[in-house]
Parts: sequence; structure tokens; C-alpha cells
Amino acid sequence: MKFIAIKTEDGTIKGEISFYCRMLHVTRQGFYKYLATKDRPWKYQPLADAVLDINAEDECNDTYGRIRMYQALKLRKPEGVAIPGERTVYRVMEEIGLSLK
Repeated sequence: MKFIAIKTEDGTIKGEISFYCRMLHVTRQGFYKYLATKDRPWKYQPLADAVLDINAEDECNDTYGRIRMYQALKLRKPEGVAIPGERTVYRVMEEIGLSLK
């Protein structure tokens, strides 16, 4: 979903937000939610870093799917990383471009 936020130098929003929202076919609530959360860091970044570390350890690790990667994460237990379920590991792998089809 794409949003437009045209701001002046003092940080106030310039223009009719409702006009921009109609042009982009988004709700005003969705626009303001985007503005509130756009600078928030990705909550799975530590998990993505751990997955990339496992992938970089050996050239054979690039064939790991979600189940093997989940098992490798469970065995290594990276410090400061909460290991979610297999489906979340799959989604993170999709996001960083490591999923196999």
C-alpha cells in the first residue's frame, strides 16, 4: 500500500489528506496508522539476522527450507532471539528472499 505525505519545512502536513487518500484508494485511518508506524523497526529483524547467519555458515545451507531452518534455529538458540513457529520462520525467509519454491 502506498501513501503520500507532503510536508512543509516545519513538519505540518500540506494539502487535503482526504483528497490524497481518495486518489490512492486508502482510508484516512490507514494513512494516519502508516504515519504513526512508518519509523518503527521490523520486529523480526533479530530473527532475520540469525537466519542469514545460519545461511552464510556453509554453502549447503542455502537449500534449507522452513523446517530445516526452524530446526537449526532451535539447535543454535541464538542469544536474544525468540524462536517463533515454523510459519513465522517461513514468512521471515520470504521477506529476506531465502525461500525455496
